[in-house]
Amino acid sequence: MKKFSLFGLLALLFFCTACPYQSPVPVDEPNQPVKGEWLGRWKVDVSGKDFYDISKVDENIYQIVEHTHKIEGAVERKTYVAHTSTIGDLTFLNVKMTRQGTNPVPNADFLIFKLQSANGNKITLLPVTENVREKFDNSAALRSFIQENDKLSFFYEKETVYTKVN
Repeated sequence: MKKFSLFGLLALLFFCTACPYQSPVPVDEPNQPVKGEWLGRWKVDVSGKDFYDISKVDENIYQIVEHTHKIEGAVERKTYVAHTSTIGDLTFLNVKMTRQGTNPVPNADFLIFKLQSANGNKITLLPVTENVREKFDNSAALRSFIQENDKLSFFYEKETVYTKVN
């Protein structure tokens, strides 16, 4: 019988219970420059095998490749494109799943994360709660909704801290 690691079980529980809000539109179109210090390899658990490779697609867009090590030894890779947006002094990460390369998956929604902090080799993200039921057909309405609700204690899920490992 195969033994499951505690980390694997926790990761499974996290993904089953805390998914970020999905929006058909981003907070804003890509118009902020890629930050060089965000490029590289990042991990949630620095001693774990799972990691994210972040690279630059163009002046305003990142590519994120998620590498998840499965129990059987296989590695699952998921690819996303992302860009940042600001609302006042808040920064948000708009993330969209892609097929190989940078072609978005048709009809894929944006996952919306608030950038809580980014200093040195640590980035802290707060996913907007999946409990938001409103859907928006334009970015201006989404931005307005976020401005109205940002201070509510339940508007964000639990934070995740990413550590740069190279």
